[in-house]
Amino acid sequence: MATGDLTGATTTRAAGLKHRRLNAQGLIRDRVVAHVASDFSLDARDLMSPTRGAPRTALARQVAMYLAHTAFGLNFRTIGRAFGRDRTTVAHACRMIEDGRDDDWFDSRLSALELTCRTQPHPLRVRRQEGA
Repeated sequence: MATGDLTGATTTRAAGLKHRRLNAQGLIRDRVVAHVASDFSLDARDLMSPTRGAPRTALARQVAMYLAHTAFGLNFRTIGRAFGRDRTTVAHACRMIEDGRDDDWFDSRLSALELTCRTQPHPLRVRRQEGA
């Protein structure tokens, strides 16, 4: 009987850890999407749309996926789930953005966005706290 109690406790603990991990990944995605959408002058909801959208939106989504991978170390499968895309789509996005970094202007823009995503809080949460 003690084994059953331990198994139940272990299962509950594992479920709690999984929930916290998924929540953290969602917060990372939300932070990156908010900053990238702001930089591209887009609505964050457009980046989460199940359709490709306009070329500017698709590029912004690729940048967000790339930053989630490079700045926060999320793997392709996790990013794919977070964005409602396949892991191969995320891999393609990362290759495209990495290739684009050969352009100095684009590279410096990505570097600034990466720094912003890592150091600045989620912009919408800051606005809500200031308004409260």
